[in-house]
Amino acid sequence: MDCQQLVNQARAGDKEALLELILAREKEFFGLSFVYMRNHHDASDALQDMIVTLYSQIHRLRNPDSFYPWAKQILVRCCLSRLRKSNREQPLPEQPVASETPAPETGLDLLNEVHRLPELQRDVLLLFYYNDRTLEEISEIMDCPLGTVKSRLHQGLKKLKGRLGDEYRQ
Repeated sequence: MDCQQLVNQARAGDKEALLELILAREKEFFGLSFVYMRNHHDASDALQDMIVTLYSQIHRLRNPDSFYPWAKQILVRCCLSRLRKSNREQPLPEQPVASETPAPETGLDLLNEVHRLPELQRDVLLLFYYNDRTLEEISEIMDCPLGTVKSRLHQGLKKLKGRLGDEYRQ
């Protein structure tokens, strides 16, 4: 069955149709959630939040063809909401002193630096580099103009280069 029919069935209250839509791109959704949450448990919780929101808000979706960008936008918002809540509940640990010899082969220091960027720049970088989204897709997901996405990407990369230097240049 095609996406449009499934969306229309889900809008009519068919839970199975909504589940089929979600399962069709389950790995993609989980990957997006994992990039934000950085562990399987929290990524799964954010996905559950997304499913609840999709079910309760599917009647608001005007264009059935835009279901997946809309769902991704909701997932990103669920992840950010959970991150904000967890930051309020637990104080951030002190940042460890940077070592003299970073370990770029792990990629962990790079991801940690990405997560230290301002929220909007971080989101664009995560979607573009860690989730292989196009600038146009990011524009849809974040509900902002393409030029804004490009600017945020450029500024985020500029800040990363300032923090990490040339150690990640290929």
